[in-house]
Amino acid sequence: MTDQGISSSFLQGATELFLSGKQTAGREATLRDEAKRAFLQVQPQLAQVEARIRSRFTSEAEILPIIADYLLELGGKRIRPILSLLSSQLFGHPGSPPEASQGLIDVSAGIELIHMATLLHDDIIDESPKRRHKDSAYFKFGIAPSLLAGDFLWVRAFGLCAHLGELVVRKTEAACVELTEGEILEGNLTLERSLTLEEYENIVTKKTGSLFSLATAVGAYYGKASLEDIETLASFGRLAGIAFQMIDDVLDVVADEDLLGKPSGTDLKQQTPSLTNILWLRSGDKMAEEFFGLKNPTPQQVHLAIQSLRSSPVIEESREIASGYAERAKNELMKVQGSNIDEATRSHLLSIVNYTLARCL
Repeated sequence: MTDQGISSSFLQGATELFLSGKQTAGREATLRDEAKRAFLQVQPQLAQVEARIRSRFTSEAEILPIIADYLLELGGKRIRPILSLLSSQLFGHPGSPPEASQGLIDVSAGIELIHMATLLHDDIIDESPKRRHKDSAYFKFGIAPSLLAGDFLWVRAFGLCAHLGELVVRKTEAACVELTEGEILEGNLTLERSLTLEEYENIVTKKTGSLFSLATAVGAYYGKASLEDIETLASFGRLAGIAFQMIDDVLDVVADEDLLGKPSGTDLKQQTPSLTNILWLRSGDKMAEEFFGLKNPTPQQVHLAIQSLRSSPVIEESREIASGYAERAKNELMKVQGSNIDEATRSHLLSIVNYTLARCL
């Protein structure tokens, strides 16, 4: 399948991440090519996931499918369904029975629906006017419709997953509880006191690691993996998700709006307890103390804070912490052994972690 053959809006964000972007050379170009091959391997199944998601948008309340479709059209990396599909293929069962294959498509769609719901809720909480270069649903449709659309997507996700077996239901429930806990815990934290890395890591584990872990675990389940291997893949996904969030925290400072799809420095402006913000405040930098003492920083003050943070040792420290989690994730993946393991698929999973990490290096 050629790159030109990709037209679906659902695949657009993943296409931008893996197949397009600025020309690069050296190691980053190599990693990008490897990640591209991983994406292309599951591209046909991703199209099925999109169709399944769209089938869940029906409602008598016209605004709900309008908001859901608008959010889907904005694109996204689709990293969670990619991980679930690849995790299934890792165990050498590409030709699994039709019912298992449909189950994998359903749970992959369900996980992405849950993720979409969290995006709607996050934009409301963050009062974010932009998502992926366009107006956020919160900004375009208002708080109440966006909030209810998030609830709608959440329920539709459970409608897909509820019939898929005890393990899938149990893990989906646990992941959603963790997501909610993570949001509450983050909302209760402020930068007015010195936060520990342990507090931050607990929140990231719940907010991001939970869905990544769910994706890889249920993928392994549909690959007919043993219970031990399912838990190993769950650990791989959780650690990879933590690394991904840490990378996003770094990119919020070092990347421009073209890459982020929204203004850079959002975490600074919102004074979110992100990895970079916590480390900057803990560094003893006088400017950090002054900035985080402001109640409503002006755009100019945010700009100056970004410039100061970019030139500080905090960025490299953050990258090293993220790299540590990525290495731990890869080590977990390497624990899975057996004659049925598809090494090409393992390489694809590793390449996604490697390339995503390289984007902030």
